[in-house]
Amino acid sequence: MTRTPLAFLIALVLAALAAGASTAQPHLMLNDAPLRICPAAAGDIADFTAPDCADIPLRNLDPQGRELWVRTGFDWDGALWPQDRPIGLFVFGKASSEVWLNGLRLGANGAPGADAATEQPGRMDAVFYVPRDALRAGSNELVLHMSAHHGLLHLGWPIHMIRFDRYQPPTALISAAYAPSLITLGIFVLGFVFFAVMAIRSSDREGSALVSVLSLIAGCQLLAETSRGLIAYPYPVHDVRLVLIVGFTALFGLTLLAYLLHRFSGLGPGARLLRVLCLAALLVPALWLGQGFDAKTLNAFLLTALAGIAGCALWAWQGKPGARPHLAVLGGLTATALLFPDAFVDRYFYQAIAALLLFLFVQQAIALVHERRARRLEATRADRLEIALSQARQKDHPVQIELVSAGRTDYIATDRIAQLKAAGDYVEVHFENGQTSLYTGSLTGLEANLPPTFLRVHRSHIVNTGFVSALERDASGVGRLILTNGMDVPISRRILPKVRTALAEAAE
Repeated sequence: MTRTPLAFLIALVLAALAAGASTAQPHLMLNDAPLRICPAAAGDIADFTAPDCADIPLRNLDPQGRELWVRTGFDWDGALWPQDRPIGLFVFGKASSEVWLNGLRLGANGAPGADAATEQPGRMDAVFYVPRDALRAGSNELVLHMSAHHGLLHLGWPIHMIRFDRYQPPTALISAAYAPSLITLGIFVLGFVFFAVMAIRSSDREGSALVSVLSLIAGCQLLAETSRGLIAYPYPVHDVRLVLIVGFTALFGLTLLAYLLHRFSGLGPGARLLRVLCLAALLVPALWLGQGFDAKTLNAFLLTALAGIAGCALWAWQGKPGARPHLAVLGGLTATALLFPDAFVDRYFYQAIAALLLFLFVQQAIALVHERRARRLEATRADRLEIALSQARQKDHPVQIELVSAGRTDYIATDRIAQLKAAGDYVEVHFENGQTSLYTGSLTGLEANLPPTFLRVHRSHIVNTGFVSALERDASGVGRLILTNGMDVPISRRILPKVRTALAEAAE
């Protein structure tokens, strides 16, 4: 997403006000001042009265592929400027430049030239220190020598701003405009990390991975957008930045479509990939035909969003759970972008993307919760089936366990055992007929060899659920099991709910 110069300037002013400056910052914008431009003459400043010169507004100033001289006039009221604040002339745009104020050379940003070989590219955004005594009360003259022979693209509005303001690094002035968008970076980073972890740990690896990739793309796009306020880069880099912003927008939309297809379509990976590639093919002419990079960015967002809306509408009609909320959110964002295209692209794009990602985070989290609940239910059903099968086997072919006592080994059918109780280095085995025998070993060691019909209800007690006749709980919260042989077994308060659940499942 690129900002138009007008919206960029508006954002600068709004950001300065939002920063809470205690006093108004004086500045003088030259964007509306008429400019006199002339082709460069060999060696000297151009003759601005020559017939090949022309008067143009700043928006038509285009040094790309040529060398120009520019002159403009402005009125100066020094009373508006505090004496303790240095003054700077800011020239923001795709050009190398050299500047004179009232005949005094202020400096150069790169070195303008007649061609790429003789030009040294300047920074995209430059500031020139202005000595206070170089300004005259009343009428002043500013002359610029400019050229732009490097870069990949020919921009429609290459020079964004010429302005007098408090002297400071240009990145500081620009970063204030991007501050609201940078707030969303935390959302993108959090989403990337969280869902990258979930992609490793959850069974829905593809869904979590796609949301993680969406967050990563949004973060990269935001960094590309705000890089102008973070790094003072040479003006040819600006073309790369613009291409990256549009490319990340298209990639975000395609990944969003891949997520929606994964979530709702029920298609295989190959069929989903084919649909994403078809949309990518449609994006190429839409991006190529867009007039300006704001339009290209908006086209990339709208085309992918409309494809998502069409899919969600179909899936909602088919009754797919969750399709309606996705349809509503995508529809709302698309309607906003269509009704207010300039404001959406220039100011609210990343906030809208952050809101969309937050919605996807919630939806994916809900899907993961449902998935885990379904897995727990499936595990519970498996446990019930295992208990039922174990009970059936116990009736027909009882499991025998090996018990050792005083050098003698007994093989005892587990359907005869009502309870096992720890007794130091021994285990008391209580049989269905009330008889008790003492065997060498530990309760934990025996537990591993018992069928699922046996349940450990206390640190020192294991019972055969087939001999449980009642579960009681006293006023203190401690429970006990009543066995059919007349014995009662204490239940640890901590595991009482689990025992109740296990007995209920065993009874079903």
